[in-house]
Parts: sequence; C-alpha cells; structure tokens
Amino acid sequence: MPYTKETILPFIEQRKQLNEHNDINAQLQAGVDFLTGQIITAPVIQDAESARQMGVFIQLLRLPDQWDDNDRLILQLLADPLTWQECRERFLQHIVPLLDAPGTSSSIVLRFSYFTSYLQQRGCTPEEIGSYLISYSGDGNNYDLTPLKFTPLRKFLQDLIKSAEWHVVDAWVNTWKQKGWNSLFYRLLSKAHPERETAYLESVLQQPFKGQIHYELTRVLLQNNIAKYETLIAQSTQHLAQVPDYAARLMGYYSLAAHQPEKYNTLLTEAAYAYLEQYNTTLAGQLFRQPAGAAEINDEQLLPEVVAVKEILVQDKFSAITYLEEHLTDKRYLHPLAFKTIREQLGNRAVSLLLSAVEKDYDARIILPQLMQLDRSLYFDRLWDFTLHKLKSVRTLVAVILAEHPQALEKAGELLQHKKAEQRLTAVQILCRLNSAAARELLQQALHREINDDARDLMLETLGDTITGTDNAATVGQLIAFAKKRGKLSRPLEKWLDDATLPPLFLQDGTLLTQDMMRFLLYRMSRVKEIRSDAEARPLLQLIDRQTSGQFAAHLFSLYSSNNGDAKLRYLLTLAALVGDDQLATQLEASINHWISDKRLKMAEAGVGALAIHGSNKALQAVELMSRKYRVRKSNVGAAALAGLQNAANELGITIHELGDRIVPDFGFQGLFKPFLVKGDTYCAYIDHNFRPAFINDKNRRLKAIPVATPAETKEAFKALSKEVAAQVKLQTQRLEHYLVVQRKWIPAQWQQFFLNHPVMFVYANRLLWALYDENDRLLTCFQCRDNRQLLNLHQEVISIPDNATIRLLHPLYLDDLELLQWKQRFAEQGIVQVFPQLDRPVAALSPQQADTTLVHDFEDISLESALLNKHMEQKGWKLSEGSDGKYVYAYHKTDDDNQLEVIVEMSTVFTEESFRYKLGKLYFIDKTKARQRWFRSTDKEAADCLLPLRHVPPVFYSEAITDIAVSGGLGQIA
Repeated sequence: MPYTKETILPFIEQRKQLNEHNDINAQLQAGVDFLTGQIITAPVIQDAESARQMGVFIQLLRLPDQWDDNDRLILQLLADPLTWQECRERFLQHIVPLLDAPGTSSSIVLRFSYFTSYLQQRGCTPEEIGSYLISYSGDGNNYDLTPLKFTPLRKFLQDLIKSAEWHVVDAWVNTWKQKGWNSLFYRLLSKAHPERETAYLESVLQQPFKGQIHYELTRVLLQNNIAKYETLIAQSTQHLAQVPDYAARLMGYYSLAAHQPEKYNTLLTEAAYAYLEQYNTTLAGQLFRQPAGAAEINDEQLLPEVVAVKEILVQDKFSAITYLEEHLTDKRYLHPLAFKTIREQLGNRAVSLLLSAVEKDYDARIILPQLMQLDRSLYFDRLWDFTLHKLKSVRTLVAVILAEHPQALEKAGELLQHKKAEQRLTAVQILCRLNSAAARELLQQALHREINDDARDLMLETLGDTITGTDNAATVGQLIAFAKKRGKLSRPLEKWLDDATLPPLFLQDGTLLTQDMMRFLLYRMSRVKEIRSDAEARPLLQLIDRQTSGQFAAHLFSLYSSNNGDAKLRYLLTLAALVGDDQLATQLEASINHWISDKRLKMAEAGVGALAIHGSNKALQAVELMSRKYRVRKSNVGAAALAGLQNAANELGITIHELGDRIVPDFGFQGLFKPFLVKGDTYCAYIDHNFRPAFINDKNRRLKAIPVATPAETKEAFKALSKEVAAQVKLQTQRLEHYLVVQRKWIPAQWQQFFLNHPVMFVYANRLLWALYDENDRLLTCFQCRDNRQLLNLHQEVISIPDNATIRLLHPLYLDDLELLQWKQRFAEQGIVQVFPQLDRPVAALSPQQADTTLVHDFEDISLESALLNKHMEQKGWKLSEGSDGKYVYAYHKTDDDNQLEVIVEMSTVFTEESFRYKLGKLYFIDKTKARQRWFRSTDKEAADCLLPLRHVPPVFYSEAITDIAVSGGLGQIA
C-alpha cells in the first residue's frame, strides 16, 4: 500500500528546517501525492530545482534486497530523466554504503542484482556501475596498500572486475586514470589484473599539479617496496620536471632521497633551487603558486615552500645563506613557515636574515616571534632602527619588544621628541607598555603638546583620569586652550556639521557655550569609538544644563538617525544621550523599539548603550527591562543592554546589581508609607502583601478602601500607582529569582536599606526566606522578615546581623529535609505565598561519584517535541546555539555571567511519524574565560581545556541546570 502522510511528514519538515522553506512547491507536493496514492502517475518534472527536491524521499529507501512496493514508488519517482540527473549522486550516497550490510548469500546476490538492474535501466554501463560503487563506498580515499579484507561490496567488485572482458577493463583503467588515485580501485586491479597495475600507477604519478597526492603516494610506495617502485617514481618525477611541475619534482626527489640520499641528494638540491626560482618569477610565478599548493598538506613542514628552504640549508648552509640574502633583497616570496625553518636550521646565525626580512617588508608578525627565540644581544639594539619603519604594523610590533629593552625609557623619551607623528606614536606605545612612574611622567609632560590624536588617545588610556582639579570651569578653560594651541579648534569637526547652526547649549549658570567650547566638545567626543564619555570632555559635560539642552540633543539625534546610524557618527548619538533631557530618553527608547522591529539590530544595540549612559532612572529602568526581554531572542540587543548597565555602574563606581537596586522607583513614598490628606485628616498608603496599594488612618488601622472623600485627582493617582507597581513587580520578581540562582550577596547595610525601607521591596523581604553567611561564606542561619521588620530564625528568635556578614536568598539546596519541611510549614501557617518557587524549588546535589567527571549522560536518549522543548528552555533562560549561518541547531546553552560559566546540553534531531523532535545528549559546563570560539561540542579538541570537572561548578548553578533539563525530560519520551 502507498505511504501514509504521517510517514512522509518528517521528511518535508526536515526540508523546512534545513533549507528554511516555509512552504513546499507544487512539484514536491505532487511527489507527496504520488507516494501517498493521491495520484497514480509519477509527476513529470519541469525544472532542475524541483527535481533536486525529490531527493528528500531517498532517505526512505531500504536495502535493494528489501525493496517492496513502497520503495518501488520512490524508484519510479526518481526514474524521470531530469530527476535522475539531479538526484543520482544523492541516491548513490545513500544506497552504496548500505550494500555492505550483513546478509545471507541469497539476499546479497539479490541486493546487487536489483541495484545493478535499476542502474542499467537508467542507462549505466557495467564500467560506470563499478566506478560508482568504488567512488561512493568511500574506501579508496586513502593510501592503504594492504591486501583487501572482503565485504559484500568488495567481493562483488572483485568478481565484477575479474570476470570483465578486456575492453571493459580498459574502460575502467581509462576512467580511473582520469579520476586519479583511488586505493580501492588499485588493490582490486592489482589482484584481478596485476599486468595493468603499472600502467595505472604511472598515469597517476605523472599527473601534474597533484601536490599532496604525489607525495603521499610515493612515500607509501617506497615504504612498501622500494625495489619495485623506485624506478617508476624516479621516471615519473623526471617527467613532471619537464612539464614543468616544480613542486612534484621537489617532493618526488625528497621522498627518494629519504631512502637513498647518496643517489638523490644532488637532484633534490637542484629541485629545491629550481622550485624557489620558478615559484617567485614575475606575475606568472605568483599564479604558479596556486596549482602548486592546490592540494592541502596535512603536515605544514612538508609544504614544498618549506621543504625547499630546509633542503638547501641542510645540503650547503653557506651557499644557501647567500642565496636567501639575495632572495630577500629582491623581495621575492617566502612562505611564513620558511622563516621558522631558517631559525631552526641556522640558530643565531639567522638574526641577520630575519632582520633583513623585516626591513624588506616581509610580515613582521611572522618574523619577530622567530627572532625573539634567539640571543637578544644580537638584535635588541638594532630593533630601534625599525621604530622609523614606514609600516605602522612593524612599528607597533617592535614597540612591544622594545618595551623590555634595558634603555627603553631613555630611548623612548628621545623618540617622543621626534618631528614625525608616527615615531612619537611608537614612543608612546613603548612608554605605555612600560607604564612605570617615570614613563607616566614623560607621557603626562607630552600630553597637551602632542598633536597626533592617536598618540594622545593612547596616552589618555594609559594615564587614566589625569584631571585632578575640582574646579571644572578652570579645567575646561585649560583643556580648550591646549586643544586650540594644537590646532584642533580652528574649523568645524565635519564640513557638513556647522557648529554655528546648531541649537544653543547652555551651562548651568545660564551662559551660552562659546564656539570653542562647542568645537572642543564635538572634537573630544568624536575620539571615542565606544558609547561612553571622553575623559577630557567630562568636565565640560558636568557643567552643561541638561534641563535646557533638549533641543540640542534632539538635533544631534536627528543627524545620527538621518545618516542611518553610520558607525563613524556614533559620537553624535553618544553626545545626545549625555546632554539630553527626559524627552530625549523617551524618544530614544521608542527609536530602539522601532529599530528592533525593523531588524536594524546594530542601531538598536548602539541605542541601548546610549540610553544607558543617559543615566536617568527611567532610562536605566528601560535598559534593565531590555536586558531581560532580549535575553534569549535578539540576544545581541540584550547583551548590549547589559554592557550599557555595566558602563553606567562603572561610572558610579558600583556593581551592576547595586545599580539595579538604585533604579527601583519608590513611587514618591517616604520609606514604607505615602501620606495624603483628606479634609484635613492624614492617611497613609502602603503596599500590601499582594503588591496592591492599601490604606491606614492616623490610628494605624487598615481601611477597607480609600476614603470616599479623597479628591478625585488623588484617587486617579493611586489607580495609576497600582499599574506602575504591577509592572515593577514583574521585573523585580525576575531579578530576584536570578539573584537566587547566582547567589548574589548583599552587605547588611545595603540589604536593610533596599528591602526594609522600600515600599515594594519590603513585600519581597516578607515573602522570601533569607540566608546569613559569615566572612568565610559559611551559612550561619536562615531568617525571615516580619511586618514589624524583625528578623526571626526558625525558632522565632530575633537574630542580629554582624557587620562582616553577607545576606543571600536562601536556596533550598543548602537545607536538610527536616529544616526545609519546617520552613515550609512556618510559611504555610503564616499564610505566606512565595513570589516565585523557592522552598518548593527542585534541587539536584552532585554525587561524590560524579565529582571528578566532566560529562553528564543522564539525559541522553530523551526526546521531546521541538516546539515544546523550545518553549520550556526559553522560559528557563536557555538559548539555542547556532552555526555561523544560523541554520544548524545543535545545543542549548545557559550562562552564569557572574562566574563566567556556561552550561551546554547537546542535542540532535529525530524524525517520527508524528512530529519533528529533539533528542537530548551530553550535558557539560565550560569555563568561558578559556573558550576561544563561540560554539563547540564536547568532542572538539578545544573542549578539553574548557570543560569543568563537576566539583568546580557552583552547587546552585549545577542544581539549576540539572533540574531545568530534568523537568524538560518529564515532558518527553525515550527516543
């Protein structure tokens, strides 16, 4: 009977997943209809793309000896000439590896009979069928010459070739002469027709420009039987020398000389010089490099470019040194690894060659590391000459080395007086790297007379905040005078940015900014590439009246937006945020949301950073919200928000968590209460345990509702307050649950100020359980906060908090079963409902047996429906890891930024008749400080350095990761 739609569905879904097709075209739908019996005639395909799509059904095909009516429907679908042409390779890739499956003698005979019969019906000759089997078996892509161990496929091929007529054998040999080396064909041929072996080998060895193949094949042949193959290889090498293929000539004699040095060393040396000569001659020589190096070389030391240099040095050092000196003088090409070879072969005698190479503009990034492994006394002083080199890259690299020179301070000080800016910049690089008190003094002296802005920026970066005065007005006057003397304020910063037409900007004393002030402000801000204030612009920014700067800020923001967020003009956005008022913050927040919806994410990231440095509580609250809203989706925007908050915290000298505490609005409350008058009587509002406004009278009695006589305006204000508090509660609940996971610490004064004196946070203090730790991070006790602000332990005793203690949200992982049960009962008796799962939170403790392992295998083979898993993991804060093209999903990850850790759970795709599912795999933790690439799997080479033994993972982070996945596993099934 035909396939069911449920059987076909996973393959259509797979195509959508891998190729991002939301719909399937009419031709592919016709294929589905044919396979499911909706139509009885195979569709006729009209175009190549539709024909290729039919290949998705090939995965349904089984072994040929098991083909039934359903398989024959697919074969009939593929039989269309255009479809076969487009899907043949995919068909062979799928079927040929299956042919080696075990089976009975009769089933194996049927297997190859059905397979060859189908290919013959498609017009394939016996020679083509045999070649397809050899090619798609994958067994011949090596240099293995050992006798074949027969499998069903190899046995069939052996019989096929052995029984073939001479003209068919000729056809095979001619085909594989053109295709090149294949060890499976060679072994089959040498066993069935040994008299044809030499002809095939000779053809392969004489094919020009095959690089790696020539070397590997000659090496294996000579190791296998030098007496048998030496003459053939020598003749083939001589033939290639006449082509000319200089790389093959060189590597051929290199292989021969390894076995018979007396016979071939002279020819090897001649080949090495010839290769170096022809490799570098004119433009044709440059193009010659492409075929010579076309094949990849696994061992870089066996690159012909490296072998040639090594061999001339080994055979005759003095002649080779003279030759290489001339080579460098003529600025002819040398492979980067050749310089390592020169250093290894010559030792300290390589110094002059390496210095000459730097002088002749060879890549200093390659050469200087080799030079630094030699005797310093031979080259250290000579490196000062390279501070005058024309290339900035060379000067920069040399500066790093010269910073360790015994006379670095004195010589860099002299260089700092050089008339050319490039040399002064090099001096600054050396002094900045020294960063000693004397070096900083030299930099400080040169700072205000240096006209090269790159050099000044580097000085400022090294010196940090050099402004020590408290009189901002006087400091600004000095800085402007210095900048004017350096010629930086003589004209507008940009030709199109006429500072005379900009809206006015005022100082806090009501004075209008002068033209010099305006130009200085724009000039200094343009030097900053990040979203932050410039150190020298900061005193002037502190004098500007932000209450009257709205029009100026809006104009700069408009200029930035109209230039489509040009990164070169980002300083306009930054300056607008630094001087802008609350209206600018509102406009910027709206623009960020617009940029995100328009997928202009780079502008959105810059906008989020600018909103953060605006600095108002409202702006920072918006950024805080974005850091959580875009934690998983559009995570680059979320990361920019976090970075913006970090920058804002750095400006204030506090942590990002402390900044989050500061910007929680108090809604105009005085501590826990907000007094208001009703007909001369005083009432107070407070936030009750349900986060709703409640009211008490002057006798401290709670009212059922706000007094009837309360003015309408006041009633409306409290109605609006209720909505504002609800929005804030949603945000603070997320924050505090995150703090539970990362185990954030508060010092006692901070905790008391934030939780006991804030109308909203006091409710959290009442509804959560807290932990007190000593200075050594040992748990002292747990406590709860009551309505009267008393802090009570489990025995209802008032506790005192030592000054050196810290307070955290209690994670149930640290309670034994009895104590946890007692706290649960206490909260239930008091009618306290926790704002998020805390005491009822699932936990997972690390077992001693797993402590030294790095991989968790507990969740392997659990599969879940893809949409269900995506929803669960996103809710738990996990993100999908993607390939560079964004298509191939292979893992989820969750990050602990506070501890620079990341947990990863691998997965693969599973197709069932019902749905498209994910199958979970290994789970492991990595140290992000050691990870050099963004994504990798546990089997990758880099993973060994990054994987953490489970005992090094913070217990709470481990518990949260394991329980997240364990809960998801409860939604799934065993794959």
